[in-house]
Parts: sequence; C-alpha cells; structure tokens
Amino acid sequence: MQLIKYPNDVLTQVAVEWDFENDSTAEETADQLIELMIASNGIGLAANQVGLLKRVFAIKLSGQEPIAMFNPRVVSESTTIVENEEGCLSFPNLWLEVKRPKQIESEYFDKHGNPCTITLSGIDCRCFLHELDHLNGVCFTKKISPLKLALARKKQQKRKYNG
Repeated sequence: MQLIKYPNDVLTQVAVEWDFENDSTAEETADQLIELMIASNGIGLAANQVGLLKRVFAIKLSGQEPIAMFNPRVVSESTTIVENEEGCLSFPNLWLEVKRPKQIESEYFDKHGNPCTITLSGIDCRCFLHELDHLNGVCFTKKISPLKLALARKKQQKRKYNG
C-alpha cells in the first residue's frame, strides 16, 4: 500500500460500498491503512489515497487507538459551522481553512462488520468529514475559494523550499 498524492485522478473518484459478504480482506485492509496513516504522521487516511476505491478510512480519534471505519455515513450534523485549518497527506505542506459542522453523529461498520454509532466533535469531527469527502471523490481544495487556494499554494511552495 502506497500513499497517492495530488494530482492523481483516483483522489476525485467515488468509492463503492464495502461488501463484507464478498470481500474477506477487511481486517487486512484496516491494518494496512492504519499502519500507513501512522507511518505518514497522519490522523486520517481514506482508501482512495492508496488507490482503493472502497468506502473505508483509517482514523485516529482523540485519546483512542486508531481504527478503520467501513461504509461510514453522517446521520445528523449540527447547524453550527466552524472554520479551522486542515491538511492532507495527499497534499503535502498545504494547509487550508475549511468550514465544517461543529458536531456530527455518524454510523459505520468496524473491521469485523459490526455496526457502530458515534458522536464526534472538534478535530475528530473534522477528520471524519475530511476522510468521508475523500470517499466521495471530494478533496479539501474544493471546499474553499480559488483565491484562497491560490494564496495557500504560494505558502505551500515556500514551505517546500524552506524545508
């Protein structure tokens, strides 16, 4: 498993549902995603980012061991919107101020196919939504205006050359 970086087209493709009945690699996929996420110093990694168009991502929630979430979805979200900085392993050194709901309730399946429900806020909510966007073929660069993206890319270039 290898991290894919922008501008690879797989980052803009929509992932398909994980089929636990016909795909027995859930545990192996979960372990590999988590391992690569940790090795890359990330807190989230979607399957698209490794070229796998299946609805699963690894996430490191605050104060917990990393897990994989299969077929994740948002059940409800708060009407309060917060803007905060985000980065992405597929866009090295690019940091963007993105608006997202303050809190969500979500459902997913664990690597054994067990249904789970979780309420997330803060960085955990932001990370979940960022990774869910990946599964829907949406990169965080699409969440801001072209002008803000151009300014952020200039800063990205400076960081790239200043190490």
